[in-house]
Amino acid sequence: MQKHSTRDLLRTAFALLIAAITMLIGCGGGGGGDGRQILPGENPAGPIIVTGTGTSTGTGTGTGTGTSTGTGTNTGTGTSISVEQKVTNAWSVMDSANWGGAISHFSDILGDSRATSAQRQEAYNGRGWAKVKYYRTIEGLEDFKSSVQLGNQDAGSYRESLLGYALALIQAGGDANVRTAVDILADQIGLGDPLYKLTLEHLSVGVTSPEAHAMLAYALFWRNDTGDNALAKTQIQQAKIEDTSTTGTVNQVYVTLKAAGLDI
Repeated sequence: MQKHSTRDLLRTAFALLIAAITMLIGCGGGGGGDGRQILPGENPAGPIIVTGTGTSTGTGTGTGTGTSTGTGTNTGTGTSISVEQKVTNAWSVMDSANWGGAISHFSDILGDSRATSAQRQEAYNGRGWAKVKYYRTIEGLEDFKSSVQLGNQDAGSYRESLLGYALALIQAGGDANVRTAVDILADQIGLGDPLYKLTLEHLSVGVTSPEAHAMLAYALFWRNDTGDNALAKTQIQQAKIEDTSTTGTVNQVYVTLKAAGLDI
């Protein structure tokens, strides 16, 4: 009875946790910046400027020979842009908080037949986080899943995809999803060690190491296997040591767990 009452209370407190997740990933509609979405193919840094020097020599039918030298500047929109540059531009748009524009840019990469598996993996990751910011966490789930399935485990974006996938599963709810999230966070990412410092490649993802540990604490408490309460307690207490804010995500998760009956 105690176990079921605790879990029921936790589910009641889940609404608070959703607010914490929303704050964690910086969710919020609108395009960010000035609201204008940068379209695929555009250079967010402005027009491309190419400068160069050309020399030509011509010989006529007469006795004279003429040589001319000129310099010119050309501007264009970069219609033959490489996939590598597209990836760079997409993250630049993402960094500017233009989530809608970032979705368009990453989608353009995924629709480019020249994109390698590694580039597609990064594009799925980036689009997943852009959707998280523009809509809500769960909207990025399928993109994170696709990124993880491509399996480029040496890429920094792969770890970001694992993190996004786990957070989306937690928001989706359900015992099976939460168990998978615990496995991803604790074992695949390495957060099972409370002192593990999570570092991410892209700052625009916006998740700190203490926040990730706090989410693992929540998932462990939800799973409720033997010993999970003690593990959850260790995780959230260490997260609180590293993030002392009384208004941030870590504190919100702490309050949720305490209200649900965790002895902290």
